[in-house]
Amino acid sequence: MSFLKKRWVIIAAAVLIVAVSAGFSIYRSSVTRLLDKSAYSDLYNDIKDKAEQDYFRDQTALSDYITGWADSQGLTYETDGSGNIIFSREATSRKKNLPPVVVCLSYNYQTAGDNARLLAGAAMIAASDINSGSRSVIFFNDDQNTGTGYRKINKKYLSGDSKIIYLDYGSSSYISTSSFTRKNSQIRIKAGRYEPECDSAVRIHISGITSGNIGTGISKHPDPVSALSTLLTRLKSKSVSFQLADFEIGNNGNMYPVSVDATIMLNSYAVPSFTKYIDKRIKAWEKAYAKDYEDLTYTYEVIDDPEKLPEETYSRKATARLTNVLYTIQSGLYKYENEDNIPEHRTAGDICGINAVTGIRAEDGYICIDLLSQAYDDSYMDRIMSDNTAAAELFDCTIEELSSLPRFLNQKDSLYRTILSTYYQINKNSAGGGALKTDYDNYFTPCSYLAGRAPDADIVHIRLNSDQANYMINTILCYIAYRGNNLIL
Repeated sequence: MSFLKKRWVIIAAAVLIVAVSAGFSIYRSSVTRLLDKSAYSDLYNDIKDKAEQDYFRDQTALSDYITGWADSQGLTYETDGSGNIIFSREATSRKKNLPPVVVCLSYNYQTAGDNARLLAGAAMIAASDINSGSRSVIFFNDDQNTGTGYRKINKKYLSGDSKIIYLDYGSSSYISTSSFTRKNSQIRIKAGRYEPECDSAVRIHISGITSGNIGTGISKHPDPVSALSTLLTRLKSKSVSFQLADFEIGNNGNMYPVSVDATIMLNSYAVPSFTKYIDKRIKAWEKAYAKDYEDLTYTYEVIDDPEKLPEETYSRKATARLTNVLYTIQSGLYKYENEDNIPEHRTAGDICGINAVTGIRAEDGYICIDLLSQAYDDSYMDRIMSDNTAAAELFDCTIEELSSLPRFLNQKDSLYRTILSTYYQINKNSAGGGALKTDYDNYFTPCSYLAGRAPDADIVHIRLNSDQANYMINTILCYIAYRGNNLIL
């Protein structure tokens, strides 16, 4: 064969290779780009805009929005008696024997703006028309982060061999198979009502705080209970005679409290010094929080007219006990110490627990302090509860556990490994990155509810963030469609 003919054969072969590669690239793109990015973006922006306009004023408003969107798409769904919204699709004929996939998330009107990408992404999964095995997308009613929908979901939606993917949203993106245990407890302080012993009062008002789920950012969130505790502690440290007349905390279930109104009685000679201190606290709050909380209000009013003073107050003893307990409780983060038996995936200084005062209530001759505690496992939870118990008993108060949920730990690896592989295969050459970060949750997740309802299921938690949300949603769609089977071609 002449040199010229050889040259043309080589060129033809090269062209064929390029054509085949291009054809494969187009095919691969068609089977791995399953997310409708335009529809996803439109829905995300609409949810975000409506949240900023306070459109979601209660849980019903958000539920109606989700089902209204579903109606506009012609989707089939059902709502149960607990407010859960369930989208289900039957398996295609060739995939009837595959284990069902359940994608689930919490919906909470108070966090709709922050979770707009999450809500939109889950909606896209529900709307997708891909061929797959049996699949469901469940929007769990999680008003006030109390797990209402999770606790009462019918087990028929979570069969024993289900592959369950729980989604939430945060600052980082990762996949996890473990999360914290959680306890709700209550400290009770005997507190009768008596005639006031002081001649003046200062009424405190704090509001405009946006709530959220209690997590590792607790120290950065404005805490109205802590603000009240600081004022009471200040009076105690200055040996001022004072009594708490009344209080109302904007308790928000298992979320951050949102407001406080309280009346503190003291004698007139102590008022100027106290209000001067409050002025400093107001400036400190504005400096720390005003930028992120536009509606934040921290004000006070001095009451010196005898006709307008409260007719009853709590005793000095009850007020002192409340002040002491609030000051003593460690409300914030617990971290591993060098002498601890630290899990191999953690180091000293990492978070091992979270303790928070979620509210204070008046109840039948008592003042009740509500506590929410989260921890890596029972041993670290015991440490937190021991501290809370010591704070209560030191000042002759009682403490009782109200509810407890176990740590989530999935020791199966099929779902976990397949999603990791799927993410890598479809994103290795994209801006999404070649690997999905793996981590262990340092907070409680509803996976504990899911594991309790379906103890034999294979469950993972995937956290989305703004940079990788679309990659993660597309990965989940590819997992549902292919289970990793033909993504390595």
